[in-house]
Amino acid sequence: MKHRLDLLGLLIFLSLSVLSITDVWAQKNSRGSARTLTLDEALELARKNNRDLLAARERLNGARADVERALAQLLPRLSAQGRFTVNHPEVELPLDQRSGVFGALLLSSTGLPPGPLRDYCMSPEARNPQVCPQPIQGELTVQRIDRLLDDAVVRFPIVPRTQLDATITATLPLIAPPAYVALSSAQQAYRAQQKQLQATEAQLLQSVASAFFAAAGADEVVLARTHAIEVAEQTLKNARARLEAGVVNRVEVTRAELALIQARQRLLEAEDGRGAAYRVLATLILLREPFRVVPPQEPAIENASDADLVAEALARRPELPALEYSARAAEVQALAAGLRWLPMVSAFGNIRLTNATAFAGRVDTYAAGLQLDWQLFDGLERDAQRRASAAQAREARLRLRQLRDTIADEVLNARQQVLTRREGLRSAQRSVQLAKETLELVRIQHDAGTATQLDLLTAQDQLVLAEVGVAQARFDLSLANLSLQRLLGRPLGRTE
Repeated sequence: MKHRLDLLGLLIFLSLSVLSITDVWAQKNSRGSARTLTLDEALELARKNNRDLLAARERLNGARADVERALAQLLPRLSAQGRFTVNHPEVELPLDQRSGVFGALLLSSTGLPPGPLRDYCMSPEARNPQVCPQPIQGELTVQRIDRLLDDAVVRFPIVPRTQLDATITATLPLIAPPAYVALSSAQQAYRAQQKQLQATEAQLLQSVASAFFAAAGADEVVLARTHAIEVAEQTLKNARARLEAGVVNRVEVTRAELALIQARQRLLEAEDGRGAAYRVLATLILLREPFRVVPPQEPAIENASDADLVAEALARRPELPALEYSARAAEVQALAAGLRWLPMVSAFGNIRLTNATAFAGRVDTYAAGLQLDWQLFDGLERDAQRRASAAQAREARLRLRQLRDTIADEVLNARQQVLTRREGLRSAQRSVQLAKETLELVRIQHDAGTATQLDLLTAQDQLVLAEVGVAQARFDLSLANLSLQRLLGRPLGRTE
C-alpha cells in the first residue's frame, strides 16, 4: 500500500512538472517572438491611442467652440427669409379715370369750345397744360370707346390673393461692451482648458508608466520564481542521491518534492500576475499585438537642491496656470455681468422683395438704420450673476495659493521617497547576495550532516523572497522617481 501511494505521488509530481515546464516554455517562446516595448514607446502610444486622453482633447475642442460662440456675438448677422401667402379677401383700390377719358373723347369729336379754358390750354405760358384733355388719335368706334372707358378704371392691389415676399436682413453690433468682455472670458477659459489637458495627460502618462513598471516587475518576479524552481530541482536531485546512498530516509525526498511542487505553483501564480499586468498596460495604450517590456536604466540621482526643485515645479506644473486662467475667466465674467446694465447699439439693413407693391409701384424696398437695446430691469439677475462669478474668482485664487503650498510639500516628500527607495534597492540587492551565500553554506553543511533539510529549505525560501524583494524594490524606485518627475512638471518619455 505504501509503495502504491509513493508511485501515485510520483506520477502526480511528474504530470505537474511536465505541464508546468510546457507552459513556461510556451510562454517564453511567445514572448521571445513578441515585439519589444520601451517606456518612451509605451508613453507615445498612450498619447495617440488612449481613449481618456482623446476625450480630454474633445473637451478642449468644446472650449474652443465656446470662444467661437462668444466671437459670433460681435460679427455681422445676415439672414434671408422667403414667404408665400394666400390672402382672403383680396383688397384692391380702384381709381376711376373715365371722366377724363370721356372729356378727351369729346375733345376728339368736337374740340374745346371758345372761352377761357380753350385759351388756357392753347396758351404756351400755361403752367399746368397736362390737365387739359388730349385728343385721342384715330377713328372712334363704339367698341373702341367702350374699351377706352373700361381701361380708364385702374385697380391698385393692396392685399393680393397670392402674395410672395423675400427679405434679406443684415445686423452689425456697434457698441456691445458685454460681448467684448464675454469673448475675453471665453478665451481665458480656453487657455485654462489647455493647461488642464496638459495636467490630465501627465496624470494619464503616469498611470501608463506605472503599468509599464508593474509589467517589468512581474517579469522579474517570474524570473525569480523560475530560479526558485531550479534551486528546488537541485535540492531534490541531491536528496534522491542521498536516499540511494542510504544517508537519508524517504521523508527528506518527499519534502524536496513538496518544495518543488510549491515552487512550480508559485511560478504559475507569477505568470498569472504578469499576464494581468500586461493586459492592463495593453488596454491603456491600445496595443493588441504580443509585446514584452524593456525597462529603462536605473534613474539618475537628482542633485538639485530642494529650493530649486520647488521653484522648477512651480514654474512647470500646468495646474497652476490652469487655475490662474480659471480665476481670470471668472473675474471677466463678473465684469461682463456688470456691463450688461449698459445699452447696446447695432446697425441694421434689409432688402424686401414682394408682389404686394400697393402705391409704391415697385417690387423692391430698402431700409437701414441704428437700433438701441437697453434692458432697464431684469429682476436683478445681472447682479446675481456678477456676485456668483466674483465668488468663483475668489475661490480659484484661494485654491491657487493652496496648490502652491501643496506642490512644495509634494516635491519634498517625493524626493525623500526616491532617496529612501534607492537605499531600499541597495538593501534588497545586498540581501540577495547574502541569501545566495547562506544557501551555499547551508547546502554544504547539509551535505556534511551538520544542517537539517528544514534549514536547507528555509535558506531556499529566503533566497526566493530576497529575489522577489529586489524586483519589488526596483519597481518602487521607478514609481517614486516617476512620481517626482510628474510633480516637477517634467514631460514623461520626451527629451527636452
